[in-house]
Amino acid sequence: MSVTESKAKTPAKTSKKAAQAAAAETLKAALEAATLEYVPLSGLVKSPLNVRVIPYPEASVRSMATSIKAVGLLQNLVVHTLPDGKSGVAAGGRRREGLNLLASEKEIDSEYLVPVKRVSDEVARLVSFIENDEHLAMHPAEQIYAFRDLSAQGMTPEQIGAQLGYGGRHVKRMLKLAGLAPELLAQLAKDEVTIEQCQALALENDPTRQLQVYENVKSAYGHTAPYLLKSAVTDREISLTSPDFESVGRETYEAAGGIVREDLFSAEEGEGTADKVLIERLIQTKLTSLAVEIQQSEGWAWSQARSAPLRAWGDDTKHFQLSSVPEANFTTDEQQRLDELYATQAATETHDDEYAIQALIDEMESAAINREWTPDQKAECGVVVSFWGAEVNIQRGVRQIAPEREEDEQADRKKNTVITKKIEEPVDSISEPLLKKMSSERTLAVQAALMLQPQKAVAMMVWRLCSCVFDYGGMSASHPFDMKVTEHHTSLVSESPAGKTGKAWQTLMQEKARLQALLPEGWSKDFTTFFTLDGETLMSLMAFCTASSVYGVQTRTMGHTTRSYLDGVETAIGFDMRDWWTPTADNFLSMLSKQQIVNALNEAGRTGAAADAGKMKKKDAAEHAEHALAETRWVPEWMLPPATVKPVITDDAADADDHTAHAA
Repeated sequence: MSVTESKAKTPAKTSKKAAQAAAAETLKAALEAATLEYVPLSGLVKSPLNVRVIPYPEASVRSMATSIKAVGLLQNLVVHTLPDGKSGVAAGGRRREGLNLLASEKEIDSEYLVPVKRVSDEVARLVSFIENDEHLAMHPAEQIYAFRDLSAQGMTPEQIGAQLGYGGRHVKRMLKLAGLAPELLAQLAKDEVTIEQCQALALENDPTRQLQVYENVKSAYGHTAPYLLKSAVTDREISLTSPDFESVGRETYEAAGGIVREDLFSAEEGEGTADKVLIERLIQTKLTSLAVEIQQSEGWAWSQARSAPLRAWGDDTKHFQLSSVPEANFTTDEQQRLDELYATQAATETHDDEYAIQALIDEMESAAINREWTPDQKAECGVVVSFWGAEVNIQRGVRQIAPEREEDEQADRKKNTVITKKIEEPVDSISEPLLKKMSSERTLAVQAALMLQPQKAVAMMVWRLCSCVFDYGGMSASHPFDMKVTEHHTSLVSESPAGKTGKAWQTLMQEKARLQALLPEGWSKDFTTFFTLDGETLMSLMAFCTASSVYGVQTRTMGHTTRSYLDGVETAIGFDMRDWWTPTADNFLSMLSKQQIVNALNEAGRTGAAADAGKMKKKDAAEHAEHALAETRWVPEWMLPPATVKPVITDDAADADDHTAHAA
């Protein structure tokens, strides 16, 4: 049988030592003040205050009797006066048992005079506990009874622990077990159940249900493992550390009549369980209230609260259609504020600061997106609010689908069901901050490359215009002329590791400066001034503006990495990232883990360098990888279009090429 702290440990704090020393001094003074007297063996009985409830082992009593017979009783007993006039033995129970054994064997008579010291009831209880704990390790059941009695006298767990050499948490745990059904405590004293089983059952406060759970588990499984007992007690409950409980809050939960079942036997503070049904009801109430509030304040046609977000697959698609989220359109002041936030974020030194600023950016972007929903959309669609991943999830622009006819449903049932499973992609192992940095770098590079191919850039712009004009399935605009270009240069260069020193950024800015010098005077207030521009200048302007509209920054939402919209453009213009970017320790490699650096070298075919990097510290490995990759055309797989397949040249192959060149 095991029990945490079943034997007193050396106290770790000076205050506890002082308390124990004070208790010892009190006992010493009380015993020294007591007069030694002699009481007939027949007048000695076991004290009800004696914490020893488990019988002494027979061999232990026999050993004590042999010792007394050989050299006599070397130490007096400690007694207190009982109501019937007899002397209750509080300390020296094994000596009394040894004397009784000698009397039963006619070695001494029942009137044998035994030396004792008489103390008060309070001192008797304390000296019994200390003596028994020091001489023979106390059984957990005895600790439970002893702590319970001291607690009944008004002592706090901390006072009990300090005086007897136990931690306050251990005392609280044993006092919790004192609330077990008497039948279970009796079985514990007989070692018929373990302390771990009792700890699991103590999660239930009702003694009757404790016994029911024990018997039910024993009947169902044939044994009563602690984890089965705990599961049976808490099968209708959730952990206090679960996102659902933390979302509701303990104060709200208890105000609704909820009872917290605290687990004092967990290794972590604050562990316990709560009523799962009540928590779910409170969450539903909270989500419903929020959904109605958003519906009314923003003007949606309807609202709904759910336990999980709507999915773009499965049964949800039979009843709901998710609209495309509109692009954010920032005011001048908002864009200025965003630029300031991006600049501040780029200068942060810790991930916590970076994430805090990102939260502000996300909040501004969300507000800008929300106001782009049109009145017509709000009149036809609704908002769905759910709780997912420890956060409230809000889905706007949800369209309800009318129920299918019976014959259509029957036809659908006959179709084969295709089950898809998310495949782990290489990009999923990259942190979100690094993902945003590198996709910003990639976006600037694509912009610069597209700008240098004006014919293709203009073709793409015209295609975009035609998709708005001729694609009648698209969403109609609320006004007759709606075409705009949003450039993200400030945020992109702020996020990009290379920043304003990058080749792509400098190429873009050089062309921007050249074109600005060609713009007619007063052009921003009079579009007819552009009639004076020649075809070559107009083509250059269209190419630059189209390239500037490219945006491919990736993020991670609910554990899923957003797709890159750059793939098709890169393939169409024959784009190669290495024309614009070279991996260095400063701009990329130092932001990877050491294992990711090794993986990158292996992916580039530099297996020898990878093996060397694995033996280095991360900083040295990053610098080593920079030199090893300098002569390659390697780009991380997750920064390439899916169709791009680059041959891997191993170190051996590279060496062979070198030898061939020398031979030539």
